[in-house]
Amino acid sequence: MLIKNTEEWANNLFKKAKLGDERRTKRLVKLSRQMADNTGSSIVKASGSQASIEGAYRFLRNDNIDANDIAIAGFSSLLPALEVSNKILALEDTSTLSYRHNVAKELGYTGASRKCKAKGMLAHSVLMLDAQTENTIGLAEQHRWCRKDEDFGTKHQRKQREYKTKESYKWQRSSETMTTRYASVMDKIISVCDRESDIFDYIDYKDKHQQRFVVRAKHERIVTGDGDILTPYINQQSSELSYQVKIQQKGGRKARIANVAVRFASVTISPPKKQAKGDVINLTLISCNEISPPEGAKALCWKLYTNEPVDCAADTLKVVRYYELRWRVEEYHKAWKSAGTQVESFRLQTRQNLEKTIVITAFIAVRLLQLRELIGHKEKSKSESCEQCFEPLEWKLMWSKTETKALPKKAPSLYWAYYALAKLGRWHDSKRTGVVGWEALWDGWFALTKLLEGANFMQQQMLEM
Repeated sequence: MLIKNTEEWANNLFKKAKLGDERRTKRLVKLSRQMADNTGSSIVKASGSQASIEGAYRFLRNDNIDANDIAIAGFSSLLPALEVSNKILALEDTSTLSYRHNVAKELGYTGASRKCKAKGMLAHSVLMLDAQTENTIGLAEQHRWCRKDEDFGTKHQRKQREYKTKESYKWQRSSETMTTRYASVMDKIISVCDRESDIFDYIDYKDKHQQRFVVRAKHERIVTGDGDILTPYINQQSSELSYQVKIQQKGGRKARIANVAVRFASVTISPPKKQAKGDVINLTLISCNEISPPEGAKALCWKLYTNEPVDCAADTLKVVRYYELRWRVEEYHKAWKSAGTQVESFRLQTRQNLEKTIVITAFIAVRLLQLRELIGHKEKSKSESCEQCFEPLEWKLMWSKTETKALPKKAPSLYWAYYALAKLGRWHDSKRTGVVGWEALWDGWFALTKLLEGANFMQQQMLEM
């Protein structure tokens, strides 16, 4: 749930950070609040005064402060919110952060060519959603690493390497970390992962530890004792279910609604030949195949392994919806990078200093995502009062700044508030899409915060007169 007050938000995340000195923790809370208030801005602009700027850089340059300790405090603060949810989706995805300035020499290659001047690090994130409300709860885990230069060009050797030394171990590493951190709620958590996670070792780990998951299949495995191959086998199953998947815009792909035929069957997958002595795993396989895709568009085709109980049509469609929601973690990375906190724009000169900024902005990006969720459901928001999310004084201030008519007696809709906030952020719908970008939405939120501070100050002055 979004905590609107940035000071309260920063305290909630970082007040228990163990940084070796209480003063460092206080500085972390202050810096994260300032950065949240000025999302997308430099450290200098976010800090304001000279003393605050110097304090921020002292904190970031302090070699005794570890970015991982900052991250652990934020992850651990999530537990109370997870405990009140009945079912939780752990959405996983990997993204790259690229830099071209001096710090690049301390980072690693992120692409397939050594000629690229940019270097960076990779981040594997786990974003928690409430499965019932579909609201973002928070960031539960994030593993960051740099590829070693000496490992560049050794992809062909990956079959000879131990599983735990491979990048693909990131899926299991996240589960192992969460098992320790969130032991009391692990039975409520369902990991939702893309095709990269279709690794027998990972699925075997989840199965043996009785952890719930939905994994998109990548490999054409044998899935029955009779030797049936995955795709032909699932396509033979009767399809009595249909479902509509909202395909998100990505790159040159336009957003659209895909009508899909849904099939499901019980399957058994076996370990690779080199692990022939391992146990087989019994799962449910669910497929979604798009019916009559638009001309020129690639048809949607998902094949999902799960150990969730699938006894009826409703169970099947529920699992499909879980995977459909996985795009939210991609939206999170978008909010973290170019469209929101602009984490790749920071110019700190060492990896250690930069990584502290990366961690703080990782949590600010969650806040951005929660803000858009709060007021961004257009159709639903047309019939809901904006007072579900805004105090009377807040929406009245927005009205006075964006409307020419007199204040209404009844609070306007949440739909109105969405666009009013965007207008405060200098959004003009120049492309006629009706889509408000991250930057405009956050700038509007910041502008409203400043208006509210001014109004509260004036009210206090009136009381003291």
